[in-house]
Amino acid sequence: MQNMDRDELVAVLDDIRDRVAAGDSLEGHIRYSLTPVGQQYEVGALYRIGQLLGQGSTTIVGLSIDIPGAAA
Repeated sequence: MQNMDRDELVAVLDDIRDRVAAGDSLEGHIRYSLTPVGQQYEVGALYRIGQLLGQGSTTIVGLSIDIPGAAA
């Protein structure tokens, strides 16, 4: 999870919303929660982008992805 202030979280939400509205993101997920201290959010997101251009790619925020067999 990645710590973000409210404006940073809103920017991620806006990016996801804009891409879905344009038909440029077909799947993904986001999780966020307010931390117990301060006004920081813990954010984790993974969503596909670039679908309008072909195969596309993935945006990852605050998550680590383990790929079996990949060099550490």
